[in-house]
Amino acid sequence: MAHDTEFHVHHDSPEAIGRRERLGVRLLIVADGAFLFGMIFSWFYLRNLNVNEAWLPKGVHTFSTASGWVAASGLIVAAIAHRLGEYKRELRNMTSIVVLIALLVGGYLQWHQMAHMPFITKDGADRPFYNGAYASNWVLIAGANMFHYLVGAFVALGLVLRGYRTKIDPTLEVWRQRTAGAWFTWIAIAGVLCALATSFK
Repeated sequence: MAHDTEFHVHHDSPEAIGRRERLGVRLLIVADGAFLFGMIFSWFYLRNLNVNEAWLPKGVHTFSTASGWVAASGLIVAAIAHRLGEYKRELRNMTSIVVLIALLVGGYLQWHQMAHMPFITKDGADRPFYNGAYASNWVLIAGANMFHYLVGAFVALGLVLRGYRTKIDPTLEVWRQRTAGAWFTWIAIAGVLCALATSFK
């Protein structure tokens, strides 16, 4: 019976690790984009179809056009701040904190909107429900924004914590900053698309 306790660890190069992580994030963006474009398509499809005036039933209140842009503002600020940190290494720790704060504040604003939806009404048994296709689609798009805020905040927190470590492979750090930048850019684009869609009531 062999009692050999030695094992071998195969370390990939920083470039190989960076490429693998970037591929994972790109696949996540493709999958997320498919869901997002499906939601935006259903928004315009149901809005234009408007069977039996079910898109916006009479007397149903909507959010203002500006509310979609308020919800997307944190995603946009985070993408811009991260891009600045990518180009100016000396500002990276500060911009990582700005990204995290922007995503936390933006996530709160989106949550606040979801907690104060003007289109919830009650039936005869005093049970609340979403009144109209506009309401249902708005909740779906707001949920997509919240997903982007949650994942983005998790990534931003990782960048903040890594910024205070002393031993970081510089090549791998460049790859990780670019990979995080791809995610932040995507969620900003997604936020803008959602804001544009919800501007059409």
